[in-house]
Amino acid sequence: MKKTIREKIENKEKELLTHPLATKSSGSLGRVRKEEEDPIRPCFERDAHRILYSTAFRRLRYKTQVFFNPEHDHLSTRVDHSLFVASISRTVARALELNTDLAYAIALGHDVGHGPFGHAGEGIIEKLAQKVDPEFSFQHEIHGLRVVDKLTLRQSTEEHGLNLTYEVRDGIVCHWGEETQQYISPRRKEENLNLSTIKDRGKKPYTVEACVVRMVDRIAYVGRDVEDAKLVLKPLPNPNSSITEVLGSDNRFIINTLVNDLINESEKQKDKIGFSDEISEALKELYSYNMKNIYGHPKIRDYAKKAKGIMREIFEHARNELDSKNKNEWGCWNIVDPVPTQKLHEFIKGTYSNDEKNKISVIQTVVDYLSLMTDRFALRMFGHLAIPEPVG
Repeated sequence: MKKTIREKIENKEKELLTHPLATKSSGSLGRVRKEEEDPIRPCFERDAHRILYSTAFRRLRYKTQVFFNPEHDHLSTRVDHSLFVASISRTVARALELNTDLAYAIALGHDVGHGPFGHAGEGIIEKLAQKVDPEFSFQHEIHGLRVVDKLTLRQSTEEHGLNLTYEVRDGIVCHWGEETQQYISPRRKEENLNLSTIKDRGKKPYTVEACVVRMVDRIAYVGRDVEDAKLVLKPLPNPNSSITEVLGSDNRFIINTLVNDLINESEKQKDKIGFSDEISEALKELYSYNMKNIYGHPKIRDYAKKAKGIMREIFEHARNELDSKNKNEWGCWNIVDPVPTQKLHEFIKGTYSNDEKNKISVIQTVVDYLSLMTDRFALRMFGHLAIPEPVG
């Protein structure tokens, strides 16, 4: 029988992916729901396309990276960051003779669990939920798995969830880009780990490709955030010479230095991905500089306060609306209902099956709703709630 294009590509992988821990497409642990293989695309390339065309990925275009609701054309948003990570991850994976499709797919999807207003929004959502349920946790890495598994509608099949491979789902839930460790190695022995049981960020990824993405996440944002900050935070002190002399003075040099070091250091030690001592130390210094001068800047803190007020108003409205109704009324609305009420019920109707609706809590429903919002959608809903409708 004539081989499909996919089968030919999978055979080529056996020749090209020479890294001892490289993940072969033909060896994937598979999907939660079994599907026929595509005749052209290997499974991880197929996953990358599912993520790229999903509504969850498209919404990242209007979600904060660092600076809230940016109107400046040159400021990065969450989708820019995701594309930067995807591009760099492919470069590193190719150089190390790893699976570029897998690295690319994980990188595209790694931040789909982010809500509006960036990391500030993430903390706000968790605090609002914990006022009702002190045990509730919201971390964008963990929530990202929920987004790709349950909350994203595949419009072509009308199924909920993208039904991605285990390896890509694992890379999303285990990416944790805020860590500063020098090396990371994959958890090769825990093959049967149920990803839905992961409750805290920091779990080691299953594949070495996911380790690449986890390290590249930092490479993609540390220098870019400085360049963005120079556009809006003035005056911004220059990083110390101990940083610039090692990494470079702008994002181009910083990325080039970090990528080359990551590749060279990881080639020496095949069981882990990481940086040399000197580069790792400089990277930590640059991250500390960003924390002090950018992420902790008074203007950013002021934005966070305003975002908290916006999110609290929407949260309370949604919670009160659902608490006031029986679950068989969730997803139903009247034409005379205010816009935020209609949008909430539209979300429920389009996201949960009747069985899921009967099992899910009010708080989880509200968190799901808030987490999928873009900055501008949240601002629009807040406007409807806070500004009286004109009379007459």
